[in-house]
Amino acid sequence: MSDDDRNIAEEGAEAVRDYTEDLESALSRPGENRIKRWTLIEGRRTVVTLALLCAVFLLLLGGSLLRPVQLRDLLTETNTVKTLFNTLLSGVILLVSVVVSINSIVLSQEIGDIDAQEERTSASLDFRRRIEDSIESDVTPARPGEFVRVVLYTILQKTNELQRVAANTPNDEFQQHVEDLGEKISADVERARNILGDAQYGTFRVLLAGLNYDYAGQLHTVRYLKRSYGDDLTDEEVDAIDEIVDSLVFFTTGREYFKSLYYKRELAQLSSRLLYVSLPVIVFISYVLLAVDANRFPDTWLFGIPPLLLFVSFAYSVALAPYVVLTSYVLRASTVSLRTLAAGPFILRKGDDVDAIDFEDYEDEIEWESEMASDD
Repeated sequence: MSDDDRNIAEEGAEAVRDYTEDLESALSRPGENRIKRWTLIEGRRTVVTLALLCAVFLLLLGGSLLRPVQLRDLLTETNTVKTLFNTLLSGVILLVSVVVSINSIVLSQEIGDIDAQEERTSASLDFRRRIEDSIESDVTPARPGEFVRVVLYTILQKTNELQRVAANTPNDEFQQHVEDLGEKISADVERARNILGDAQYGTFRVLLAGLNYDYAGQLHTVRYLKRSYGDDLTDEEVDAIDEIVDSLVFFTTGREYFKSLYYKRELAQLSSRLLYVSLPVIVFISYVLLAVDANRFPDTWLFGIPPLLLFVSFAYSVALAPYVVLTSYVLRASTVSLRTLAAGPFILRKGDDVDAIDFEDYEDEIEWESEMASDD
């Protein structure tokens, strides 16, 4: 290897080392508030919905304690209250049509002719066979959680094989960078296994383990490691690196497939829960309109709060339930999309500082090829 090529390899190896140390995982945010993380990602959507509704109710009561007289006078104007709840009633009824549209989207992807269904099944079986050949197993697990564990174990096993092969090379720098890469992959695999833990089929934690695994960064790092050392690598080292790349590609494909299943499942759950919530809310709002129109609330205070204020605050919170259900699901779906922006080896997340190509070397190569063409 020439001195120029060696310098390029050293610069590339340093970039690889920095990258394996500094890149954060997909869904992890250093110093992120635990309440924010629970609300956006980890919390059950039903519990998040109830928490948001309680927050709205307490916020209304808190505002009434600051200005109790003005708010009570405002609520006494029954026409204003009726207009507000009439608007909410119309919105909830309109939301039912949105539920029908969501179900139509989900069902349209499941309806197809027999050829399309056969093609999907064949593609799934072919993918599983290729993984089985790679891990030397008869049959891969059918459950998503166990499947993710097997692929993670394969990635870790291939990485250990690369470390074993690199231990015999005289290039100490290459050994060190392989060790850094191995530590990064081991840490990510262990974190994913901890997230899986006691995860069951259909739970969000199965998907969370895959989404929080930095496959795009590792794929880029491994390929960059191969390019940086180039001809200095032995055939055994090249094969070990290629096997890691293949394992990461398997993981990437399965991850994106599970991600698509997650979106389908979330849409189905969102539509069903909106229907469950909307009908009782429509009936309740109708009752509220009749009660407000009758204006039969007692003029007594409870713990310093008038009953009319308690009733209207509670009714308003209940009327917002369909919108809060929609908000809780959309929040998590959009967060998953924004924090897992990656397409194969391409890294689309903000803040990932990766230097991959020295364009001056490529410009010199292009000029050299141009001179050769002119000589011909």
